[in-house]
Amino acid sequence: MTDRGVSDVLSFVLVFSLITASVGLVSVVGLESLQTARDAERIDNGERAFEVFADNQRDIVHGGAPSRATEIKLAETTLTLTTASDAELELANGTSAGTAESRPLTFGRTGDSNELTSGVVYEMGAVIRVDRDGAVMRRRPPFQFDENRTVIHYVTLESRTGNPQRRAGSTTVLVRGVRGTTAVLAHEEPTGNVTFTVDTEPRRAEAWKRYLDDELADMTPGATACDPPAANGTVTCTFRTDDLRVARTTIRVAID
Repeated sequence: MTDRGVSDVLSFVLVFSLITASVGLVSVVGLESLQTARDAERIDNGERAFEVFADNQRDIVHGGAPSRATEIKLAETTLTLTTASDAELELANGTSAGTAESRPLTFGRTGDSNELTSGVVYEMGAVIRVDRDGAVMRRRPPFQFDENRTVIHYVTLESRTGNPQRRAGSTTVLVRGVRGTTAVLAHEEPTGNVTFTVDTEPRRAEAWKRYLDDELADMTPGATACDPPAANGTVTCTFRTDDLRVARTTIRVAID
């Protein structure tokens, strides 16, 4: 009888331990999966909001609208109008055919150094999604590459406060864009190669390279694959075109 009683107690302990371990494992795995799905949904929502934002900026640049406002729900993410990145076109003789400096608008989760770890970016007219595996360009900038005529229209965001702007939490914010100036930077007939350089964040550099490689693939003569991105995120490409036109529209942005 004593041996049987001990066996019953041991069985109960083993079954209870197994149940407890199973519940703990399901809870940990389930919560992690739920958090991953929730983060993906937030970024999906942010991407849709940035598509609307991109459409609104296009209305300002190409539609003549004086201003546009876009609602973006943060949902425990961070929205930042960051420090500026830039781009430059240089002719074979070393002269500049037009430069631009723009503050990217970023949405998503940030790491300890406030760098975007996963989210969406609006940069010089392009919409780029960033995640753990890298970055992909969801919307192309208003650039047209062709051996006969190449048109580069920079969309540059400026901060209306003059400084980076940042909002975080679960509120809904309004991103207001007001048209600034539009300037023709260059209208050239290049006699040699044109070098195009984009200075961006390293994780977004590959997305820019893939886009530019694709755009330049059908251009002849003189177009080659872009150089591998530099460690600092700079992408450099070379091509030839008979007619180069460069313009820049500035949009002043405030996050309210």
